[in-house]
This record gives sequence, C-alpha cells and structure tokens, in this order.
Amino acid sequence: MKLLLIIVSIIGLGAVIGAVVVGSRNFDGTVVDNPYESGLAYDAVHHEKEASGWYAEILNRILTTGRNDILISITDRNHRPVTDVEVSVMVSRPSSASYDRTYKAVMTDRGQFRLTADLPLYGYWDAKVQVTDRARSVSFEQTLFAEQKRP
Repeated sequence: MKLLLIIVSIIGLGAVIGAVVVGSRNFDGTVVDNPYESGLAYDAVHHEKEASGWYAEILNRILTTGRNDILISITDRNHRPVTDVEVSVMVSRPSSASYDRTYKAVMTDRGQFRLTADLPLYGYWDAKVQVTDRARSVSFEQTLFAEQKRP
C-alpha cells in the first residue's frame, strides 16, 4: 500500500512540475505593466466612446487562416455611416504579442471600411479598431475567429 502511495505521489508531483515548466516557458511576461493606470485609461476610453456617439462593428468576424478582407462599419448615434474619419485595426493573438499587426483601412463606396489582414493561426484573435477624426480618437475592441482554411 505504501508503494502505491509513493508511486501516485511521484506521478502527481511530476505532473505539477511539468505544468509549471511548460507554463513558464510559454508566458510572455507581465500581463499589464501598471494595472491601476490601465484601469483609469479603460474608463477614459469608455467615456470617450459615449461622448463620440460612434459605434464600430466588424461585419465578418468568422474568417479563415491566411489573408482575409475585413469589413468595418462605423456609425453614429442615429445609425448613419461616419465617413470623415481614419480607421486602423490592430490584430493580435490573445496568447502572444509576436503576431500583433496594425492595418490601415480604406473607405469603400458603400460607406464602410475595408482592410486585408493576415491571420496565420487558427483560433481567436483580438481586433482593436481605432477611429480617428480631427478632434478625437476612439478605440473599439472585438474578437475574431479564424477557421482552418479548407483545401
């Protein structure tokens, strides 16, 4: 019986040590450098969104791995298209900063904005849409999903 407990304890301890080693090798570092200041900045962004009256929506959130055309709609409080702004999108992987890319969007003839982004990996991606005019700059965050490209 003692031998069985020793074997189970060794296996359990090995599993914990293995998880710690793998986790420490895959972690990029500090999640947020200054959490208090980040919280204040989050509140400021939220108030700026409300003051602007803008709403940004990525129209095609399910994409495939590789190059994708992404369509973005920017509207005001009355659901009218906002066209006199500049739009850029930072696409990032939640688990690693090594895939962070920023793309500039161009306005289409339908009052939407379009960009071509590369999503090299399958899974979830964070998209931060930055809308800027002469007076303000507002960011909107959304989640994208890249499916495996079918052959």
